[in-house]
Amino acid sequence: MEAVTVAQKKKSRRIRSKGTAGASPAPAPAATAGSPIGGTQSSFVGPSVAVRGLVQKTFISARVLSGFTDVNHQEQLIGEYLATLDQTRRQRLLDDADASRRFVSELAPFQGGSAVLRPITSQYVSAIEADPLFNQVFGVRPHQFAYVDLGMLIALQPWVEPRLDPIPATEDELMTFALPNNWDIPAEVSFIPPMGPIQILTSSPSFSGLRMEFDAATATVKLGAPKHLNLIQVIHFAGRHFLINGYHRVTDALAANVRELPALVTQAMSPQELQLPGMGPFNAGYVQGLPRPPLVSDFTTAASIAAKMRERRYGMLVDVTIKPLMIGI
Repeated sequence: MEAVTVAQKKKSRRIRSKGTAGASPAPAPAATAGSPIGGTQSSFVGPSVAVRGLVQKTFISARVLSGFTDVNHQEQLIGEYLATLDQTRRQRLLDDADASRRFVSELAPFQGGSAVLRPITSQYVSAIEADPLFNQVFGVRPHQFAYVDLGMLIALQPWVEPRLDPIPATEDELMTFALPNNWDIPAEVSFIPPMGPIQILTSSPSFSGLRMEFDAATATVKLGAPKHLNLIQVIHFAGRHFLINGYHRVTDALAANVRELPALVTQAMSPQELQLPGMGPFNAGYVQGLPRPPLVSDFTTAASIAAKMRERRYGMLVDVTIKPLMIGI
């Protein structure tokens, strides 16, 4: 009788054990190169706890125009991410890149034409043109505000970080979306008192220089990141229109099937004016000569792949130097 009871208890424990195992949630799948993108702006690749002896790196989800890159350019863009993958996932991503190049090789030549659809005349753009900072940057250059055909814009930036921002429906909202009039750059500032240095960091590759404001009433000087005219900007050169600024907004619009947006359109005098700052842009002279250049709309086609890129910050260190001064009054 006791033997039967022990056997029943063992069987009961096995049943409960199996039932518990079956109810356990499955572990989350590891991220892959083909994972959906656009969820969070910074996606961490690798374990959540730093691996001892290795530098912990942060990557962002991106779409890369690999179809228009060679192996060296591809390595510059996503080489650090490839190094984090095992052999199987690395080869899968490289195969995707090769497939994107085959896709591009079969595209018809670009016919070109004007991307400008119709000019914009409104109090909103007049106020932008009247701003002293706008006049300082663009006042002497030929320019116009106009709606542009997004499908005609040539890409100089080979990657974007899709954010899937909602695209406004009304014209007033489109203006503030495409042509914002707040040009402050969000920045992270660190200061070691009492004499510094001062560290200024931003996520904008356009960050350069230093903004200094003097308040005579309080005899104080304020330092900070310089303002950036974050307008969707298009440059016309040699019969083609190139997107200079606003890649995330334009690609989000194309993903939402929006085909036109307001933009500032300027005229370049040389290819050097087309060259973008930041990480691994296309060479403007090279792109200019291609029968089928990369288009911004190619980010939504098989000419691009889903990958990850190293997250970067741009900034500067500011040292404060004090020199004694004695003058007669």
